[in-house]
Amino acid sequence: MKKKLLLIPLALLLAVSLIAIGCPTPETPTQPTTPTQPTTPTEPTAPPPEGPIEIIAANWTPTQMPEPIGWDPFDWVFNYWMDSIEYQTNGKVIFDRYPGATLVGMMDMWEAVNAGICDIGLVNVTAFPGQFPMTASLRNPGFFENSVQSSMVRQKIFEEGYYAHEWDDVKVLWQGTNEPWSVACSTKQIKTLDDLKGLKIANVGDPELSFIEALGAVGVAMPATDFYMALERGTVDGAWQDTNGCVLFGLAEVAPYITEILYNGTSAQFFIMNKDKYNSLPPDIKEAFDDNTGILLSIYHGMRFGYNHDECVKYLDAREGLPPVYVLPPEERNRWLAASEPLIEETLAELEAQGLPAREMFERTHELVELYKGLGF
Repeated sequence: MKKKLLLIPLALLLAVSLIAIGCPTPETPTQPTTPTQPTTPTEPTAPPPEGPIEIIAANWTPTQMPEPIGWDPFDWVFNYWMDSIEYQTNGKVIFDRYPGATLVGMMDMWEAVNAGICDIGLVNVTAFPGQFPMTASLRNPGFFENSVQSSMVRQKIFEEGYYAHEWDDVKVLWQGTNEPWSVACSTKQIKTLDDLKGLKIANVGDPELSFIEALGAVGVAMPATDFYMALERGTVDGAWQDTNGCVLFGLAEVAPYITEILYNGTSAQFFIMNKDKYNSLPPDIKEAFDDNTGILLSIYHGMRFGYNHDECVKYLDAREGLPPVYVLPPEERNRWLAASEPLIEETLAELEAQGLPAREMFERTHELVELYKGLGF
């Protein structure tokens, strides 16, 4: 694994400079000359800590996937970033790493970071229904084509302030998404909308739940970590998940028929830090964090998920005696998406009733998608 984040390919760094199109940076004010009035003495600063700064980092996703895929992409990007920070601070920072829910599970991560049980954690927005309404609204179908596109657009929307207020309690390091959704079925390959009707489909909750029911299926909401058991017991017929999750959580073992649905919603994942811990860092360490987070990591996160998506499809296609991953053709996909149009209007109405600029955010999201598609993402 490369140690230094600054070694990301030049094309990626060029892309980072291009994403700020239309967003001019304010001029840096000039520093004042020698003051004419006496300055008030400042309080002495705290002495630098002895030894390295230890930061507790927790992740809830499994760490490994079947060979030759290897790492889970969330865990891979997380470790890549931590390795880079340790390297660039010359060992002044050491991360105490707790992967695979060994310290904190998915449902408890937000509280754990806020309470200081861990300093950094991965928060899945779907685990907290109603807590992040603007953030979650971009999970509606029809926005994004791939994880790079969705990760960078979401991070840009966050930086432009559309839903930053929902994350005021923590320091957001970066956000990323998984690949657009697939449906894994235990009994048959889903090729048309009619094939889905009447089936019980496990999902993480709205807006996926409402979308599934608009398609004529029966939605059964539960955490993604419970999908396998529900499929194994036969309490559901299928699960709404991306191809990475189908492999990572072993869903393909109990629901082997995978259908990929592109141009769909994606689940937002936020890498967050306890605010008090961040504020306690010395200035040079804060600078290292700030220089290596934000949209650069969102793009890199999306790239890793895109790589894993391709590897997972190869893995699933290579299974003996089972059909390869089926991709909905454009005309059939459009039938599925047509069912989502009333849901999007309902979402807009609910958010606007709360005084939130949802329609403006949706329009800006589509604008950024087109911009980044023009840049090759």
